[in-house]
Amino acid sequence: MADFWNLLQQYETFAALAFVLAVFSTPLAMRVARSVGVMDYPDRFLKPHGRPTPYLGGTAICLGWTAALLLAGWRGLVGWERLLPILLGGVAISILGLIDDIRGVPPWLRLALGAVITLGVVTTTQAGLRLVQSVSEPLGIHLPPALATVLSAGVSLFIVLGACNSTNLIDGLDGLCTGVTAIISLCFFLLASHLALWGYSPGGDPLRLVLSIAMLGAALGFLPWNFNPARIFMGDAGSMLLGFNCGMLILLFAERSIFRWVVGALMIFALPVFDTALAMYRRWRAGRSIFEGDRSHFYDQLVQRGHSVRQTVLIAYGLTVFYGLTGLLLTWVRQGRPVIRTRYAVPLYLLICVVTFAVAWRLGLTHPEERRPADQTR
Repeated sequence: MADFWNLLQQYETFAALAFVLAVFSTPLAMRVARSVGVMDYPDRFLKPHGRPTPYLGGTAICLGWTAALLLAGWRGLVGWERLLPILLGGVAISILGLIDDIRGVPPWLRLALGAVITLGVVTTTQAGLRLVQSVSEPLGIHLPPALATVLSAGVSLFIVLGACNSTNLIDGLDGLCTGVTAIISLCFFLLASHLALWGYSPGGDPLRLVLSIAMLGAALGFLPWNFNPARIFMGDAGSMLLGFNCGMLILLFAERSIFRWVVGALMIFALPVFDTALAMYRRWRAGRSIFEGDRSHFYDQLVQRGHSVRQTVLIAYGLTVFYGLTGLLLTWVRQGRPVIRTRYAVPLYLLICVVTFAVAWRLGLTHPEERRPADQTR
């Protein structure tokens, strides 16, 4: 435990910087949004909040996150050869989301540009390019290196873009996405700390620690302004950046091709993934496009069933903590010997997925819901 606190003291400055910049730049973002008319206007269905609310909160999150990463690079804690591509990619993703917030970007174009940005970061940093080997080699399957790299790049692209889409979809109630990703970032930091104390990767450990704690600080700095009743929304500029950071961390945990770490990271990020999967399943059952927006996410249905927005958000926080602790359990190592190895971690992960879907089915969360009453506020 003493080693962990010593490690935390080395990285707490980055969280503090991200927090301070986010918490104090958010009011400025609010004023700018109002002055230039970047507002989210209610429509009583997809946007059922009670009054016009400024966007641009994502710029404050991006500012805090960026400053923390720059400080880490300036101090020489993390090498620029891996840090800079992720930093530039995150800023580019956030700018893409900001343009979508202000003017709107066709979904296909946003997906294509996001893919180009992500692929550039993945190939430059080599993050996730051994994902396929981490699965195939323990099974005795040895693919040609070129083929394995191409397949890994495709899987990595899917993970990062999927994470961006998942955080975007879960940004549907005041403080929901912000708090959920703050908890996820904390769990990622705990996992990264464990690997660092274990000596997992002298070159990669600082990068994982900085990315997770910087996003934790930025999200916590924005949360007071975004919690119900929200005074500002993060918009796609914030939700896509949060997803990008989470997606890259999932890939970075696969650095040494130990699939158990990837499984643990995916479990930590499980709530946004499950919400996205359930939303697409419901739309498919209803005969609609899986990309069509609706208000039947699990959190919408909880509100429709009588829970307040704050109660629903706190329930989501609790579920995130549960999945986060489960993900950490999947990667728990004691005295140098893995308590839960990959051959046990993967079936346990699949079991939790099945149980989650079964519970959602039992509670009726897989059935498309009717529209909210017109007087229901965000």
